[in-house]
Amino acid sequence: MAREAGVSPATVSRVLTGSKPVSAEPEQRVRAAVARLGYRPNPAAQGLLRGTTSAVGVVVPDLSNPYFAEVLKGVTNAAQHADFRTLVADTGEKAGAERDAALELSRWADGIVLCSPRMSQWELTELASAVPRLVCVNRRSRGSRIPAVAVDFEAGVASICRHLRELGHRRVAYLRGPSRAWSERARQRALRTAGGPDLEIVQIPCGSSSVDGHRAADVALASGATAVMAFSDYVALGALARFDELGVAVPEEISLTGFDDIALSRLVSPRLTTVTVDKQDLGRRAWQLFIDSGADGRTGSTVEVMPELVVRGSTAAPTAAGSIEREIVHER
Repeated sequence: MAREAGVSPATVSRVLTGSKPVSAEPEQRVRAAVARLGYRPNPAAQGLLRGTTSAVGVVVPDLSNPYFAEVLKGVTNAAQHADFRTLVADTGEKAGAERDAALELSRWADGIVLCSPRMSQWELTELASAVPRLVCVNRRSRGSRIPAVAVDFEAGVASICRHLRELGHRRVAYLRGPSRAWSERARQRALRTAGGPDLEIVQIPCGSSSVDGHRAADVALASGATAVMAFSDYVALGALARFDELGVAVPEEISLTGFDDIALSRLVSPRLTTVTVDKQDLGRRAWQLFIDSGADGRTGSTVEVMPELVVRGSTAAPTAAGSIEREIVHER
């Protein structure tokens, strides 16, 4: 490039990076050489010179889950406004893969946004000390300075339990999420508080995918529950498909709820009663924490997001012939 433009390599660097002013004539020669050669700067090489990559790594448990796709979109859109690229790794719900994925991405990024990590607190603390910056989504870390944005899952589950209790349900099957998920532990705390003589919670091992929900639906029906509460909308949609296969009417024969309010929950029939949270906003907030975390990557800040109950057509009183759809929040 320098030979083509008839200038020094330092001059080429100054023109392309804008680090120092260059007189008009040599700058024009460099620009012309760039056009002739079709030159494209190497971001990695530029990052080495600047001491920054202008990239953020995002690690998710399952990119096929619409929830994480929306969070990723929020991070990506916000990062683009700051001229940052987004690098993504999907760990396939394997806790052991999270650390390796985060460390690998951190070689090419200025830090990591870690979505719903399944690793232990000790592993998370170790990881935080090994990457330049670390921000968590849906994982609070007591006693550490890892910034995080998290949904108040306990409040969301409590609102679902109140709704089902008010409808008259007294036996509810809960399709459990991944045992290592922080959000599942938060749900369990809410269920312990909500359960009692007037609301029995039957715990059914499940998972986080629609396939898991489909597989667990038969067990939920066999439990004698009049309502099924799923770990997420994604799980609930799998259960709904299985109920349809079995000819079990929702909500006439059994009520069904989800969590997260993914787009599909508003498109199925009946539309899914769920808890809504703005997933892209979680990503935007995580990005802001990433930027605010500074050079040492630690602020200790935790942003808590309150979800809201949306009642739709998938829940009704146990003996009702049908249900009347009510909206607790306006549809977006």
